[in-house]
Amino acid sequence: MVSKAETEKATKNDADKTDPNAITEIVNSSSSLKQLSDRLDAKRSAKAAIENSEEKRKAEGRALGQGMRLASELLAAMIVGLLLGLGIDQFTGLAPLGLLVGLFVGFAAGLRNATTALSRSQEAPESASKDNA
Repeated sequence: MVSKAETEKATKNDADKTDPNAITEIVNSSSSLKQLSDRLDAKRSAKAAIENSEEKRKAEGRALGQGMRLASELLAAMIVGLLLGLGIDQFTGLAPLGLLVGLFVGFAAGLRNATTALSRSQEAPESASKDNA
């Protein structure tokens, strides 16, 4: 059996649900909040995409520049070692030996230069971040 209090409560809840002003107010407030939320989300994602693309492009440029620098240092040292080896071959007459030794020494010097340059470039951002703090 349903009591009189439960019946009155049910009719009151039904009246609240069918009140056109209450429904319109709820719909308008929730839809405007939803629209505002959607617009804010769109602006934030667009701004984040722009910032990420600029940062990504800068990072790719730095990485490419660093790679080219390391490759050119290694190549230059090998060429210098090769030329010195050819010069030693001309003076001593030990045709293949000077060339091979010069190439090996040039390669070792190039690796040393590349690792030094790499360690310097990794130290530079750390010192810059310490300066900014």
